[in-house]
Amino acid sequence: MMLLCDLAELGTVTAVADRRSITSSAVSQQLRVLEEEAGATLFRREGRTLGLTRGGLVLAEHARRVLGAVDQAMSAVAATADRTSGRLIVASFNLGVRLLAAPMTVRLGAEQSDIDVQLRQVDRAGALRQLRQGEADLAITCDYDFGRHESLTGLRSVPLLTEPLVLLAPRHLHATIRCRGLGALTEEQWATGVPDSGLHIALLRAADRAGFTPRITHQLVGSANICELAATGIAVAVAPALAVSERHAPLVVEGLDLESRRIEVVTRAGRLEDPNAVAAVRVLQEIGAEVEASITGSWVSVA
Repeated sequence: MMLLCDLAELGTVTAVADRRSITSSAVSQQLRVLEEEAGATLFRREGRTLGLTRGGLVLAEHARRVLGAVDQAMSAVAATADRTSGRLIVASFNLGVRLLAAPMTVRLGAEQSDIDVQLRQVDRAGALRQLRQGEADLAITCDYDFGRHESLTGLRSVPLLTEPLVLLAPRHLHATIRCRGLGALTEEQWATGVPDSGLHIALLRAADRAGFTPRITHQLVGSANICELAATGIAVAVAPALAVSERHAPLVVEGLDLESRRIEVVTRAGRLEDPNAVAAVRVLQEIGAEVEASITGSWVSVA
């Protein structure tokens, strides 16, 4: 039923396989089994896509309700307990672990000592995949306004904070940059994320607005690594404000208007009433507000 709902949303077996981290042949096999059990024709080939018949669309709609009802039932059972308890698995991107998930675990442990929080570090796509597959209860994600957004069908997101991007450059260049903008850095070497990552695209967009193509010489995984490289003076970089440590703060060029990214916590719609999830989301909102308040101007020094 999960695969059927995915297919109704995504349209191709390949996309379903990518979302579930299984092979296309495994998806096709399971869908054939479902069709046999239903005793009706559920699918029809439309070029490279696998379309749903009227019967398939009807079953997909009921499947969504069934899957949601299972989550709601588990949440309702949990709500009958005298106090919150049990396991809560939280998937988060790297920076979210340090700034949000880890503090949440400590604070929640002090308030709700019977909740066993387990953390998983994974990127946005992986976190949402684990959430859909029932391998995680909450996902802390970050996304850019220009990003290729993963569909949140069947999921619910709660905003935690908005994080600006900042420019890190040697201090002797700051006055020139404030006067001329990023165009002052046309001859500089740049450090950024791996190709097609959010930071890589953000840099290309910012440089395009300034009328030049950045000379990217370093492509790294992890915002902290990008900040460390910028601190050596080898390259300039655009980085998330929350990745900037107090040691790196003097490199931030103030007064620039760059992209920003949204940090959210996501859960399955049916888990919204689960006491464990409710308690964790509340604490994450509190921490998110505190972190966002610590952002001063265009940079932050809470790291």
